[in-house]
Amino acid sequence: MKTPELSKEIERLKREFPGADDNKLNAMEALIEQAAYERLYLQKLNKQAMETGLVQIHPENASLQRALPVSNAIAKHSATLTNIMDKLFKHLAVEMDDEDDGLDDYE
Repeated sequence: MKTPELSKEIERLKREFPGADDNKLNAMEALIEQAAYERLYLQKLNKQAMETGLVQIHPENASLQRALPVSNAIAKHSATLTNIMDKLFKHLAVEMDDEDDGLDDYE
């Protein structure tokens, strides 16, 4: 079930690929939805990390530290989002025509 927040993020991501063919957008729908979910989830994790920190330090011995679970979750979901976005850009990004870059008058 898509929340309004998730639907809004999916539409925002689709706008990142203005020249993409509708067939490709439809074929990549699941990846776009997963990227939207990952981005929203990362925002929540980062908010949590801002409140709790990423590492717990022993109050009596600063050399004793342990990573909090949110730290590992952020790393995992960041990697997932990066991987998905890389695939989306690979398949949906439209290359610009070098001859139409507006710089012809300067050559």
